[in-house]
Amino acid sequence: MRRAMAEAEVGDDNYGEDPTVRLLEEETAALLGKEAALFVPSGCMGNQIAVSVHVKPGQAILLDRLSHVAMVEAKAVTEFLGGRLLSIDTDRGTITGADMERAFHDAGGTIGLVEVENTHNWASGAVYPMVFLAMVSVEAAGRGVPVHMDGARLWNASAALGESLDRIARYAHSVMVCYSKGLGAPVGSALAGSSAFIQKARAARKVFGGGMRQAGILAAAALHGVRHHRERLVDDHRRARRLAEAIAEIPGIRLDPESVRTNIVIADTGEDEARRDALLRATAAEGVLFGPAAGGPGRFRAVTHLDVDDAGIERAIAVVRSAARSVLVA
Repeated sequence: MRRAMAEAEVGDDNYGEDPTVRLLEEETAALLGKEAALFVPSGCMGNQIAVSVHVKPGQAILLDRLSHVAMVEAKAVTEFLGGRLLSIDTDRGTITGADMERAFHDAGGTIGLVEVENTHNWASGAVYPMVFLAMVSVEAAGRGVPVHMDGARLWNASAALGESLDRIARYAHSVMVCYSKGLGAPVGSALAGSSAFIQKARAARKVFGGGMRQAGILAAAALHGVRHHRERLVDDHRRARRLAEAIAEIPGIRLDPESVRTNIVIADTGEDEARRDALLRATAAEGVLFGPAAGGPGRFRAVTHLDVDDAGIERAIAVVRSAARSVLVA
């Protein structure tokens, strides 16, 4: 990947003149079954550009309460873009037909966008079931409302389902994917949709300050990840399941291994945040890093990726077992 970056052919992407960026956008659009794609610095910017194109000020976005847009990007959506969040509680991020009925009944014509997240970060990397994606698409289309997919980890969803990216993405008008999630690129995401949508998104990217110059150096890394790092995602999923099964056996930690289908493991030490934090300090002291997770005071998260091999997983298991004995059980 570093070699590809060093050898990248570049131009000025602000003027659409970077050949490596254009190639990445073309290949990404083809993979997602969309007419066009736009390279952006981050997934957050990709989501927010999509909102700015789809949603008029004052309109609401129907989404899961623990979605990334609601938990991390809410201020940008509401204060900067003038939108509103219609956040609902769902089962692991999956919006159902009943959810749609209630929301549209209560909110009337104020809903301007339905947002889905696939995989769902704070639901242990849950994969959005295809049947529910189809239902959301049909229900939203029947009301003339577009669907945006936060597919930061759509690569993982594709690997877990055994479905092609375009078959999943066809249920959304616009899709955001991250090259730095799962594929190992240092920077970059893409927003994909119709040619008309991407034309508007390109103008919005400039407004957001996302226009870059010789961005082909970054696009080359993303292109390498797209071409070479997707097939190995099943290894991340296998390692995450191994980690989850081991952590589930540790006294003082709650975790259902069956909830882990991709590369995210979320566990819970209960309602005492101090116990969770003490555990994370103890593991960090041994070089094993977990992070707090949204959804409860005791939740913490691990993510497997291409820099963690089988030996790394076994070491992480040993460290968290030892830390739990001294912090949670003592």
